[in-house]
Amino acid sequence: MNELVGGLGYAVKNWWMSLLLGLLYIAVALCLLFSPVSSYVALSIIFSISILVSGILEIFFAAGNKKTISSWGWYLAGGIIDLLIGIYLVFYPLVSMELIPFIVAFWLMFRGFTLCGYSTDLKRYGTKDWGWYLVFGILAILCSMAIIWQPGLGAVTVLYMLSLTFLIIGCFRVIFSFELKRLHKNK
Repeated sequence: MNELVGGLGYAVKNWWMSLLLGLLYIAVALCLLFSPVSSYVALSIIFSISILVSGILEIFFAAGNKKTISSWGWYLAGGIIDLLIGIYLVFYPLVSMELIPFIVAFWLMFRGFTLCGYSTDLKRYGTKDWGWYLVFGILAILCSMAIIWQPGLGAVTVLYMLSLTFLIIGCFRVIFSFELKRLHKNK
C-alpha cells in the first residue's frame, strides 16, 4: 500500500471517483441482467459508453492524486486504455459487434490483473481484508478467460458473463473506495 498511497500522509483525494466508477459498473451489470437487451448493438452501445466514462473517471482520479499516489501512472494508463477503447467502440459499432467478445475479454483480463495489483498494495499496507480484493481480481480474470475460450456461445452467454464480471469489478471498486476513504480520514 506504500506504493498506492505514498508520501507523508494517506490523503487520497477523490476517493469518491472510485465509488462512482463502482456504482457505474454495478448499474451496467444490473441493466445487462434485467433489461431485455436483444442484440449485440445494444450491448455494444452500453459497453462503449460505460468504458468511455470509466476511462474519463480513471484519468481524473489519477490526475487528482498525482502527488499522493506513487503509482498514479498505472491509474492513468488504465484510464487512457479505457478511454481509447471506448472512443473506438462508440465510433465503430459494427466492428465492435464482431469483435466484442474478444475486446471485452481482454479488457476484463487487464482490469482483473489491475485489481490483483491493487490487492497486493493493500496487503503491503497491512489491510486485513486484502484477500477479498484479490478474489475479485481473480474472478474477473476467470470470467475473461471463459469469454476467450468460448466466444461463439452467443450474445446471451457473453451478456451474462459480462454482467457478472461488471458486478464483480463494481463491487471491488465500491469496497476499494471505502478503504481509500478510511485511509483519507486516518491521515
